[in-house]
Amino acid sequence: MSAQGHVIEALLTPGNVSDITVAPDLTEDIVGFYVAADAGYDSDPYRETLRGNNNIPVIPGRKNRIIPIEYDQAVYKLRKRIEQRFGQIKENRRLTVRYEKSDVAFLAFIAIALIKSYL
Repeated sequence: MSAQGHVIEALLTPGNVSDITVAPDLTEDIVGFYVAADAGYDSDPYRETLRGNNNIPVIPGRKNRIIPIEYDQAVYKLRKRIEQRFGQIKENRRLTVRYEKSDVAFLAFIAIALIKSYL
């Protein structure tokens, strides 16, 4: 999502898959931007992948890091808009519980919820 809360790209993964395992696939086409993510995306190889595409990673380090990570905290504060957008679409119980069995139907209801929140 952008800082304005607009969806740029999305990827549906199983619930037992870690976010960092699919992060490079999700951001491979993004070039020349700030990429703000939470500490779950804290990985040196992922940071290097982002820098290789002329992106600036804005990802705080995990608490157990020996060497602290420096990041732009002002840009990171814009990430709250992304979290707010997720909160808006999760107000729909159908998405929170995930009644749909097929991925296509689930993504369709996510699209409807996003359109509803934009309006």
